[in-house]
Amino acid sequence: MAEEKSMDEKMLEILEDLLKEDDILATMVARQGFEGTSPSPDKFKLSNPAIWTLLQETMGEFFQLITKFSEIGLDKVYFELGEYEVVFYILRGDVALVAVVPALCNRGLVEVEVENARRALLKVLE
Repeated sequence: MAEEKSMDEKMLEILEDLLKEDDILATMVARQGFEGTSPSPDKFKLSNPAIWTLLQETMGEFFQLITKFSEIGLDKVYFELGEYEVVFYILRGDVALVAVVPALCNRGLVEVEVENARRALLKVLE
């Protein structure tokens, strides 16, 4: 009998599929405190990996805002950092799908792919 995959393994599969998209440069399922599930950073396509370090250092502050606003319907947050755009798709108040994309990407295409991943992740979290 095949062994059942853990929740983290299922989430990792979804994230690695998301990284196959050209405009998805880095991604993870983050929990408050920047703990979570992420593909290995060597799979990321960031020309400036310091952006990931900066996100790690400030994630707690973002989750304070996300937690407050998710109570009244916040479902995603975008912000630009130079050549990158960071997208938080809220899964729960303390869990978000984070994706780093080029600032000049096709946002509509990226939103479709990230939304599909978000839906798959919500099923895993149930």
